[in-house]
Amino acid sequence: MKTKSALITLSCCLFITTGCIPDKEKEVVKPVAAENETDLPGFVKEADFEGIDWDKTVTKIGSNGTSDILGNPNKVGYIGPALQADHPEKWLWHFFGETEGKLAVVAYHHETSEKASVLTTGYTTTFSGGALYGADATMPSNVSLPKAGKWALLVYIDEVLFDALVLEVGEK
Repeated sequence: MKTKSALITLSCCLFITTGCIPDKEKEVVKPVAAENETDLPGFVKEADFEGIDWDKTVTKIGSNGTSDILGNPNKVGYIGPALQADHPEKWLWHFFGETEGKLAVVAYHHETSEKASVLTTGYTTTFSGGALYGADATMPSNVSLPKAGKWALLVYIDEVLFDALVLEVGEK
């Protein structure tokens, strides 16, 4: 009987103490860089990068009362801080004319032709957030890019190029 009680007590102690082990320190999530073309989603075409209008940078397309919505009118926008190289931020994406779908965002660096995911979770996700501030759908995400310079964010919805956001990423 003592052995059974000792085993139960030991089991309870182990159960309780394993719940008290502190979580790992939060790791900074880095963007996914495309080492080669096979890392990109299969529907991305080289012609998509060649068609970027580098002079059409994001502009103010609205406001939530305290923050500007930056992007391209009637397409895609975001509320969030300007990006600095290798520094994750949180954005609230705004989609106009679309209410849900499979989203992919491929970032393309103007000078180096480097490709990366701006979403810290990878290239693709889904969105179906409700209408807000004039947008038909919204989606929060963490975003980051690995280096400073001019980047184009190619936004695909359901594997079709929907829009390109051109913006400057500052030094850290």
